[in-house]
Amino acid sequence: MKSAKHGRGGTPVTAASIRLPGGRASNVLARQFVSTQLGAWNLRDPDGDALILASELVSNAVLHGGGAVAIRLARTGAGLRIEVTDRSPRPPEQRSPGVDGGFGLGLVDGLSARWGVVTGRTGKVVWLECRLR
Repeated sequence: MKSAKHGRGGTPVTAASIRLPGGRASNVLARQFVSTQLGAWNLRDPDGDALILASELVSNAVLHGGGAVAIRLARTGAGLRIEVTDRSPRPPEQRSPGVDGGFGLGLVDGLSARWGVVTGRTGKVVWLECRLR
């Protein structure tokens, strides 16, 4: 796990990241990582939104991105920024909710303050920001 302090325009931002192996263990490791960092930064997540959102992004990255993923957390003035990197340059697509899924991006849209995707030739980063106390 890497932690760093850096900022834009002199505003300090605390960040931490971890690589996850892919597969079923990634979700558990991601939730543990987020929970540990929130505690270290004295941030409260009373509704569990950060854990839910991190889990959703990691699940999608493992399922659709193929293989190992990375998660980066950055403490912001209003809360938390979560970034998940995977190997697929294909951006996420909203699917119709049904018995086989399709609820994820609606959940991300509803629980986060904002979210987006940065694509590249060798993968993408799906990011979101959520407000915490």
